[in-house]
Amino acid sequence: MRKILYFLLICALGIILITGLDNWGEFKEDGQFKEKFNARKCPQLEIFPIAKLEWNQLIKLELVEIKPPPPNAAQVNGLPGPKYYPVRPFLETFTSPSGLASIVDRGNGKTMPIVILVGKTTRVIPLLQSPLNASARSDGGVWAVTNQSSLSHYDSTGGWKQTVKLPGARIVGVEEDAVWVLSLDQAWFVSTNGNVRGPYPWTGFLGSAGSKQALCQLEGDAIRRVQCLEPDGRKHYVPLSLPQTLTGKLLSFTDNQILTGNLVGDEFGYDNTEGVSANMTIDNAGLTPSGDVFVSVRTDDNNSAEVCTNNGLSQGFSIKYEHSPLPFPLKLSVVAVEGERTLVYGFDRAVWYDGSRVESRFTVNDRRYRNDIFPHLWHISSVTTKSNDRTVIISTTGPTGMALIGLRWHP
Repeated sequence: MRKILYFLLICALGIILITGLDNWGEFKEDGQFKEKFNARKCPQLEIFPIAKLEWNQLIKLELVEIKPPPPNAAQVNGLPGPKYYPVRPFLETFTSPSGLASIVDRGNGKTMPIVILVGKTTRVIPLLQSPLNASARSDGGVWAVTNQSSLSHYDSTGGWKQTVKLPGARIVGVEEDAVWVLSLDQAWFVSTNGNVRGPYPWTGFLGSAGSKQALCQLEGDAIRRVQCLEPDGRKHYVPLSLPQTLTGKLLSFTDNQILTGNLVGDEFGYDNTEGVSANMTIDNAGLTPSGDVFVSVRTDDNNSAEVCTNNGLSQGFSIKYEHSPLPFPLKLSVVAVEGERTLVYGFDRAVWYDGSRVESRFTVNDRRYRNDIFPHLWHISSVTTKSNDRTVIISTTGPTGMALIGLRWHP
């Protein structure tokens, strides 16, 4: 399930609307919140824009209307917020040593038959079928998985070159324009010319990363080492002298440091052999009306977020949802930064800040979501990492277009 659909399902669908906001304790004592907030994350982050795709240039803005699932479908009952809402197209981006390749979801889980290559220029490559994922090639072309048994190579103009039939649904791009094709329990190496080696036993479907031409993953949750699979089927291991056991999926590593993440992609862990260990959760990201980049990250108490911009400014806001109607905690999110104003929203609750002062707060139903939230809303659609330099690549969608944002973390 695409991350943005998951977010909107959690934030928008439900059958209980909380109509009174007098119990929003987190917004009543702004001075107290400001005093206890201590910026910790922004100085560790280097944030920069990579690309912006304005609506109706490369990609046409066509909204999709989302409706609640039927009563017999699996769903979480009791989520407050709107039941019917519009969704914009969004990107899912994949990294390889040869560059960045993005596919475009229409907003309803169906992808467009194109791949967007992002580099010095941004290009659209038309495909014969809609892709599941993609990997950029240094010759200007692209590898694309178009169904669960078809890996295809297209040139820089969209001309079809070849198709390799393999029962995998995920690819990991590695050096020399090669890719690994993964199923739940096997892996195949495909060279730049389409020559196949394998299958090899491999269980790292969601937790694998490339290293040179090898495919690597953490070896279990209790062992401090990385397991790598070479194109000829040989395995080797990289021991890591770390102070704690690692969990999650492997994103990137060297001999003295490692970056891990969760399956959703917004929580990161950094560890090195000198004893440094840190965690970071990305709350959201987007663009301001002036074109600056903002990224909000959760602070250590997980109830507030620090908004960082590429011009060096930072400010903290509460994202705590008081008095949840459900037995598990809910969170708000920073969804727009417009000059001195910041919009925090989640489920049925929204607050506009002017600086650190509450400008307005209101209950969000279907109508108010369309009129007062959606015209401002930015939200992350995917997060990935370049394995060679630990750069985090954030894909986001919003009122003016879709964007790719780069983030380097220096804990």
